[in-house]
Amino acid sequence: MKFVITGVRRGIGRLVAERLIADGHQVYGVLRPGSTADDLDLAGSVHADLAEPGSLPAATSDLTRSIDRLDGLVHSAGIIGRTLLAENSPADMQAIFDVNVLAGAELVRCLLPQLRHAAGTVVLVNSTSGLSAGPPLSAYGTSKYALRGYAEALRAEEPRLRVTSIFPSRTATDMQRELRAIEQGEFVAEDYLRPSTVADLIIQALLLPDDAVLTDVVVRPRARPRS
Repeated sequence: MKFVITGVRRGIGRLVAERLIADGHQVYGVLRPGSTADDLDLAGSVHADLAEPGSLPAATSDLTRSIDRLDGLVHSAGIIGRTLLAENSPADMQAIFDVNVLAGAELVRCLLPQLRHAAGTVVLVNSTSGLSAGPPLSAYGTSKYALRGYAEALRAEEPRLRVTSIFPSRTATDMQRELRAIEQGEFVAEDYLRPSTVADLIIQALLLPDDAVLTDVVVRPRARPRS
């Protein structure tokens, strides 16, 4: 099977790519121009800046010419940006939306013929901030609300596709380290979801038998017993 994944250089996206490759699937990674992922056995790469969604049609042109079907697309890349609405200019908000929402939407649009041919699966890695937006992640949460709406509209427009939104709570990734630094708090990995747990859910959605679809999956850390 063939998959395209954003955010393959680290975190959840990388784990998904590693596991799919290990199981014999072909993975195409979306990478920044000039960057590499030589330690991943990728079937190919799309070099594009997700902060510039308008560049994606040209960036994906070689891929769309070389494959006629695509079994899945995972949009895992995302940015926090400035956290509070009052801190964000229109340009700041545009930057957050470009990566978190528009890049994923444009990738789907560019690869839609291949996804349709395979009756493929689109997995959008959202956040529980996309269910209840507010401080300290107001701007980020607003973009994730938009991503949630996009998923619902895509599901209605493209009934041949399976569209899954994954809503993880705080996860022990580099992004969480960045957020805790913004909050001036301690990063304690055990307090958060393991990235591997979220990756497992994404792979489950991609490889689910064809009679079913996972639409909206919310995952939170299990409360640890008090000693």
